[in-house]
Amino acid sequence: MCTLTWTSQRAGEDSPPDPEESGYSLWFNRDELLTRGPEIPPRIQTSPEGVRYIAPGDSEAGGTWIAANEHGLTVALLNGYIVSRGPTLEHYQSRGALVRLLASLERPLESLAMLSPHELAPYRPAVVVLKAPGDPALVARWDGLTVAIDVSGERQLPLTSSSFEQDEVQLSRRALYTSLVLGGEEKKRADAPDPERLAAFQRHVDAERGPTAFTPTMQRADAATRSQCHIVVTKSNVHFEYRPGPPHATEVSVALDLPRSGA
Repeated sequence: MCTLTWTSQRAGEDSPPDPEESGYSLWFNRDELLTRGPEIPPRIQTSPEGVRYIAPGDSEAGGTWIAANEHGLTVALLNGYIVSRGPTLEHYQSRGALVRLLASLERPLESLAMLSPHELAPYRPAVVVLKAPGDPALVARWDGLTVAIDVSGERQLPLTSSSFEQDEVQLSRRALYTSLVLGGEEKKRADAPDPERLAAFQRHVDAERGPTAFTPTMQRADAATRSQCHIVVTKSNVHFEYRPGPPHATEVSVALDLPRSGA
């Protein structure tokens, strides 16, 4: 139950980004059951390989759903709410641990060996996204048996997941994205999405009913948007903002900066 978007355009830009100054802005709404344990706010951590990264934490499973490292790479994970095509295991590894394993990489394509069916076999179905400056996003969809890799993940925007009426929720959020971000089906924008439009999309709720199961900022009787992470990567810096609640009604509580490696 999540919504993920990003753009290579930065706020205030009127022209396409310069490859030499490439960066991106990314938003992740984490939707979770109300019974799940509290989130651990993001902090700067170091991988076993010595790479620094910023990530929040899951107090129940110990992993994380998103991490942004000093190379400018962001790794994000959405649960795959489908029936696994693979064998049923007695014990599964936390999918959040996979994000930490990938958090030391520099480029999305470096993840291919780690996203093979053999390496993903201990995990339940999931969608893994890797985004780095100047590179298209890589989207890997694991169904328990096979992995579908898309090395031009921008065409899948927005990425969504939901344990409730997955297809209907996805259609609803994509229709809103087309209308609010792309300007409508008849005049879809060819350039990078505008950051302000993406921010509005991520905090969108129904004008009359407020958050529903189908809005990007969602709420049901048993689940809700628990937090939003907003990451801005520039040539010299990684900026990470965390809202510990629905973004339409919650202020930023943590803002961290991590200098880019070699900057």
